[in-house]
Amino acid sequence: MADIHRLPNIKEVEREASEWIVRLNADDVSAEDRNRFEVWLRSHPLHARAYEELLVTWRQFTAAAPLTQVAGDTGSPQQAESPYRPRRWRQLAMAMAMCGIVAAVSLGFYLHSLTTAARFETALGERATLSLPDGSTLQLNSNSSVRVDYSLRSRIIHLERGEAFFKVAHDVNRPFWVTTGDSWVRAVGTAFGVYLNRKGVRVTVHEGTVKLGSAVLTAGEQADLEGRLTTTRKLSTADLARVGAWQNGWVSIENNNLCDVIAELNRYTPRQVVLEDAQLCSLSVGGAFQANPQGAEALLSMLEQNFGARIRRGGERAYIQSATNPSAQSQQ
Repeated sequence: MADIHRLPNIKEVEREASEWIVRLNADDVSAEDRNRFEVWLRSHPLHARAYEELLVTWRQFTAAAPLTQVAGDTGSPQQAESPYRPRRWRQLAMAMAMCGIVAAVSLGFYLHSLTTAARFETALGERATLSLPDGSTLQLNSNSSVRVDYSLRSRIIHLERGEAFFKVAHDVNRPFWVTTGDSWVRAVGTAFGVYLNRKGVRVTVHEGTVKLGSAVLTAGEQADLEGRLTTTRKLSTADLARVGAWQNGWVSIENNNLCDVIAELNRYTPRQVVLEDAQLCSLSVGGAFQANPQGAEALLSMLEQNFGARIRRGGERAYIQSATNPSAQSQQ
């Protein structure tokens, strides 16, 4: 199972911040309350921002309390001098903080929070799913990193390393961008994958339409952008399934040369496989491998059993040295 990460819900954070203001200003606030507040405050940058924004309004609100009390007090002098009125005022103010301050500040906080960036990454062999505030989702493949940067007019995902798959919520007023260094992909409502590799960027469209630079891609198309050169191809249903197999924890390969297979499986394991015998590079390999270290081990076992390959393991490397039948093909 992939881990699921969620960006904080703005309205939920506002509600929690207002409750903490009320709790910390209560007559019976305890040391335990203050400790729990500190834990909450440090758990996410948005918590501190929400609390500070609401606290400013709270202080303005309470500073105006004496004026409000005088202007609204039409009772007798005895009522005005009642020792219970300050406590009732505090209770009323707290209730108003719970119900009114959030409404007064929510728009301002919402505008600020939309510009907040967050970074997410996965280690080798790990996958993660991220739910975005607008209803879009992204899945991170092994050893990948993204920075989420939402603003009032755009939704931008900076793919800094690896591969990600996006399901974009439709919003014509806020286009969805994926940037990879000098390259960019634009979508409105669609599903597509972006892979940042050593050669450049590969984009695969599963649903809808996206733009990769000047190229327009529709469902079932894949494009490689290397420098200024864009190469586009049409994929079959089976090809699309193989490209997206990593989302379910698999690497699907059909008759690829051994060098490419090793490079693909090395994306998912800290123990890197090294091919020492260059003559083995042309071996045609196919099959389904787990998208984790076990997948690379399965390849090594297959080469030993089917080709008589000699495997030498040392530290963080596994070396493929030779094979007795290098011309054979394998289908796992």
